[in-house]
Amino acid sequence: MKLIHSFVSLLAAAASATAMAQVSPEVAKLKPKDFPTQSIEYTVVYPAGGGMDLTARQLAKYAEQVSGDKILVNNRTGGAGMVGHTYLATQAKPDGYTVGILANLVWGDAMLRGKEKWSLSNLETIAYINSDALAWVSATKGPFAGKSAKEIVQTAKDKPGTVRVAIVPGSMWEYLIDQIEAATGAKFLRVPFQGGKPGIVALLGGNVDIAQGFYGEFESYLQADQVKPIAVASSSRLGNMKDVATFNEIFGTKDIVWNIIRLAVVPKGTPADRKAYLAATINAAVRTPALSAEFAKLGAYADPLLTNPATAAAELDKMAQAERAFYVKTGRLK
Repeated sequence: MKLIHSFVSLLAAAASATAMAQVSPEVAKLKPKDFPTQSIEYTVVYPAGGGMDLTARQLAKYAEQVSGDKILVNNRTGGAGMVGHTYLATQAKPDGYTVGILANLVWGDAMLRGKEKWSLSNLETIAYINSDALAWVSATKGPFAGKSAKEIVQTAKDKPGTVRVAIVPGSMWEYLIDQIEAATGAKFLRVPFQGGKPGIVALLGGNVDIAQGFYGEFESYLQADQVKPIAVASSSRLGNMKDVATFNEIFGTKDIVWNIIRLAVVPKGTPADRKAYLAATINAAVRTPALSAEFAKLGAYADPLLTNPATAAAELDKMAQAERAFYVKTGRLK
């Protein structure tokens, strides 16, 4: 897939553009003579306050410092990400002034929902940002306070359709529920939201029983003792939630893994020199110790297989093919 492979050479070229929270000489060397002459837009396809939005705003702050450019974050929301993905793939000008700060959720949109209008080949990845894993969160007050994920699933099995869970339709939020239902025989009542953060807010309001989101989306509520993470959809336990078991541990499965991979993309046809410059800017910002610390606070981490140009393309291919296999297995894709 072009989206997966196109950034490897750019990642390698920008690898030396590390460091400091000031204008980087390495980035400056790649700056095109005529670019930029106006603000650069970082497009986020999910609502403000969510994990993608928080990531983009922190990235923009440090990218401005290492480049000296002005960067604006714009939330183009709707259709659980489809509106923003379609804009980037079909409407945004390939001039370097629009950069999508996306997740691998774009794979599902391209494979399932956008295939008649656009494909992954309409977008080119220029940089890897970070990774995160989807978690289940329960409220510390209410009918399921203190209950484990296994106990809640058992309730959804004993009383089908009575446990309300927040989902983002047509995304890993929904696919995770598909897998748990298939593995356990439980049946949940699915309540749709535009992103993870609105579902967590609904949990606090008693409108759902379980929310799903990323650490940065519920960390403040966790510190306030309003929510508790009870399971995580990762291949192993996470450093910031060592006491939280994985779904595979809980249910004796192997394939319940839903990681978010955050990427920077540009529309196909963006000039090579501008892509290289934007890639160098983002890589330099990401490697800034202060930004690494900010990402760590959000629960995000750097996957060494994706930061390494020698393994990045193959690893992304592996992840994308695993996701495609899930769609085929569940009848979503032929």
